[in-house]
Amino acid sequence: MDFDKLSVTGLQLNEAVFGRDADFPALKDSYRRSISGQNELGIVAGPSGVGKSVLANRLGSFVTATGGLFLSGKFDQLDQNKPFSALASAFNEYCDKMFKEGRSNLQEVATRLRIALGGDARHLVKVIPNLSVILGDCSGQQEEDNDCVDAQKRLQYLLCQFVDVISGFSGAPITLFLDDLQWSDQASINAINKLLRISGSLNTKRQFFFLGSSREEGILEGHPFGSMLSSIRQFGVNATIVQLVCMDKETTNTLVSDLLCLSPRLTRSLSEIIHHKVKGNMLFFSQLMISLCKEGLVCLSLSRRRWVWDEKRIQERKLPDDVATFLTSTVINTLPKEVQDALCTLSCFGACSDCALIKVLETCGSPMIELLDIAVAEGILDKINDSYSFCHDRLQEAAYGLMKPEERCLFHFKYGVALVPRALDLKNDSLLFTAASQINRAGPAVVKDVEQSLLIANLNLTAGHKAIEMSDYSSAYSFFDNGISFLRKRHWQEHYDLSLALFDAASKCALVLGDLTILTLLSEQVIQYAQSFDDTLNSVYNIVSALAYTSQLPQSVERSIIVLSQLGEEIPESYSEPEIMRLIEQTKAMLQGFTDRQLIEYRTMDDPSMIMAQKFYARLELSVQMIRPAAQPNVTLKMVQHSIAHGVSPVSPIGFVYFGQLLARLGHIKEGCRYVKIAREMLDRLGSKEVAGEVIVTETQILLFVEPLQVTFDFHVKGEEAAMAAGDIHSALLNRAFFVVCSFWASTKLPVCKKQFEHARRLMEEHNHLTWLAHIIQVEKNISLLMNSAEDSTGQAASSDSNQAQDLKAANPHVEFTFCFQKMYIRFMLREFEETKALAEKYFDFNLHTWSLFYIHTCHAFFGGLVSFWVYRQSNDTQWCQRGQKAKAAMKKWAESSRHNFQHKSYLLEAEDAYSNKYYEKANSLYEKAVSATKQHRFVNDEALTCELAGYFFLDIAEKDKAFHAGSRKIP
Repeated sequence: MDFDKLSVTGLQLNEAVFGRDADFPALKDSYRRSISGQNELGIVAGPSGVGKSVLANRLGSFVTATGGLFLSGKFDQLDQNKPFSALASAFNEYCDKMFKEGRSNLQEVATRLRIALGGDARHLVKVIPNLSVILGDCSGQQEEDNDCVDAQKRLQYLLCQFVDVISGFSGAPITLFLDDLQWSDQASINAINKLLRISGSLNTKRQFFFLGSSREEGILEGHPFGSMLSSIRQFGVNATIVQLVCMDKETTNTLVSDLLCLSPRLTRSLSEIIHHKVKGNMLFFSQLMISLCKEGLVCLSLSRRRWVWDEKRIQERKLPDDVATFLTSTVINTLPKEVQDALCTLSCFGACSDCALIKVLETCGSPMIELLDIAVAEGILDKINDSYSFCHDRLQEAAYGLMKPEERCLFHFKYGVALVPRALDLKNDSLLFTAASQINRAGPAVVKDVEQSLLIANLNLTAGHKAIEMSDYSSAYSFFDNGISFLRKRHWQEHYDLSLALFDAASKCALVLGDLTILTLLSEQVIQYAQSFDDTLNSVYNIVSALAYTSQLPQSVERSIIVLSQLGEEIPESYSEPEIMRLIEQTKAMLQGFTDRQLIEYRTMDDPSMIMAQKFYARLELSVQMIRPAAQPNVTLKMVQHSIAHGVSPVSPIGFVYFGQLLARLGHIKEGCRYVKIAREMLDRLGSKEVAGEVIVTETQILLFVEPLQVTFDFHVKGEEAAMAAGDIHSALLNRAFFVVCSFWASTKLPVCKKQFEHARRLMEEHNHLTWLAHIIQVEKNISLLMNSAEDSTGQAASSDSNQAQDLKAANPHVEFTFCFQKMYIRFMLREFEETKALAEKYFDFNLHTWSLFYIHTCHAFFGGLVSFWVYRQSNDTQWCQRGQKAKAAMKKWAESSRHNFQHKSYLLEAEDAYSNKYYEKANSLYEKAVSATKQHRFVNDEALTCELAGYFFLDIAEKDKAFHAGSRKIP
């Protein structure tokens, strides 16, 4: 020991003492597994003051020492309305460090980020301001944000792109450490969830490790982060939870022994007293030891050249039961009154505040910086990079606890009001959030002046819109809700515009957050007090969207039709087929004479009522396909006709892409492809990101009738990415559903398909997207049966539906139709005739007519035809032969536009028809053609099926050698 130094400085606690040597290896192993390709995160949990942050930072030292990047941020109980505060802090510091180090590859990083983020970079810059020093000025980019379905999901996507770029470019593993997760906001949890799922499921090249620390309540099921931990395991992401507990007597004695540089035998009696008083809490322990040293109860004896103590006086000393009270009485209360006041003020703003904020606070009170420097010298605050932060959150809580509750409200209000002019003058969003949050924390009761109430309501409206720009709808809703709370009685009558703006904005947030109850309550207020029908449209549109998103399609469709009727747009229940054909010809006549380029660059719509009508029509398109397919052509044709008559709106590409689909359904594949391509280019020209996912998925499904199936997979991947970039989770999941289904029909290996379907199903379950889920769960079950992974292919696992499936079928006839087809398909593949026939009878009884066209319809025709010919051969019932021949004719037509996708299917249906009608020589030739075509176009599963059916044919006509040859063909 350096006795001369210790005689001056007193007892010095080294953080290494609290290094948790027994717990560190588990955390280090979790990190190593994660960066080696396993999907894992680490959580350090335990009571306050137990040493969580120290352990996490010890891992940070290990990460940086081994060449990794360690980024850290901290959540704050009093700073929860700053969007993504902890994430922003971590990434902001990284960008600043990268720029200041002046890395030679900075320009290349910027280039890659611009490519990955595109025009949406500006949204990420609002959350990570220092990103602008790398990318340059993004202010010139388009600021309009109405092209986004869900900005929060867009931001999650952009954060993932950002992490991909920086981890891929540096080649170094990235560790993101977020402290105090018990105070985390829902928007940040959603972003963390997305980062983990993408890292764990879709991008095995990314070396990303998430590390968090939380008090025990933060990892319980009832807490949002705890719920996320439970759900993330379903996506193959494991969690290593290091549970820290308070020290036992032996550990306490070891620490006292190390601290005093004495043998454990000599310190045992002292350590037992200490342990009894601090109950094993490390923060309590450290602060008590420092306090005892200051009071002379533990002191350095220069004559004995060792530490000595007064056990009796230490034993007699009274301590409070909790650490916060102890810190108040022994640490903060010993400071001068003006320093205590400065700490109280600082504590109102959370665990950390920068000098710029403090200087603004000084303008409406006494000087603070000099006083806070005294607290730094006393070890209560840290001063790093022009910011003051409490050394521990319990110190901040202790300082905040010095104020009486009624005083806190006045403090919050006083300083919030003082910050407003400065925030508006500087156009500083962060300062604006701080000002609004301080005032909101005070509450409406402290405001006596009506005019001031209106100013605060307007301030919250501004702050809410700023939060939306930063894609934090949770904070935005909080601001709007607080703004509403500051409105006085009769606000609808006396302050109508402000009331409408706040309620409309709050209802949009409720839609994004998935809270249908709150959305309904807010919208009912708007509908009740609106001064015009047009003023209700935004709220009603939000309700209609929410109903569609939650698979309440009949209600969504009904309300949309009512609104359109009030806008002068009538939608009949259905048209006869001749009437539909007349309307199609009428629409084609309107389009006649326009070149592709003229349509793509057509004038824009400027009638507000018509723009809203188009939005409701666009919302109807997919919904009526599901529950009122006969009405869909009218919706599509109205959208196209209105676009020609009034100009194109941001959702007009939806109308044109479905018009192309309609023409393709009628057999005009080439003409249909023309209009889906026009829709895509119109989408790009208008910048209509809101509908990009839906346009791309529909376009891709039509292009499948001219392009090889296998090459269109990337189109759906891009469609999912475009939808995610717009925050449109619903179209993203639709692209994912079509991707996995088409992958299955394209003969992707079954184990690969199984994993793809499992991941897609989990995503849809997570987002409660029952509509698309319904179309994949039976296919997933069929894959398991084909792989012989079900318990009994003829038993309950194959024949019965889950409660979830039963609910889905009851809600939507198309779902039951899909289930029936998939069951018929698997019974056919397993060659179970009676079950196949019964299901086929039920399937054809549906007689659902649709005007849409997707690749899955060709699969229905193909297997429906094969089943029909099989049943015909067994029953001699000619209606089955007619059904098979109808499927054969449709497949032959499709094969004219895409030999690659449909020629082998056409040959096989022709072969089955010839076989069924005893044209054996013709059947023999057609089976050979079908086998050859499947080989040429690499449809492996269809090749196996063709060989099997050819084998049955040869067995039936007693040509056993040929049957054996067909059955024993090698399938790659």
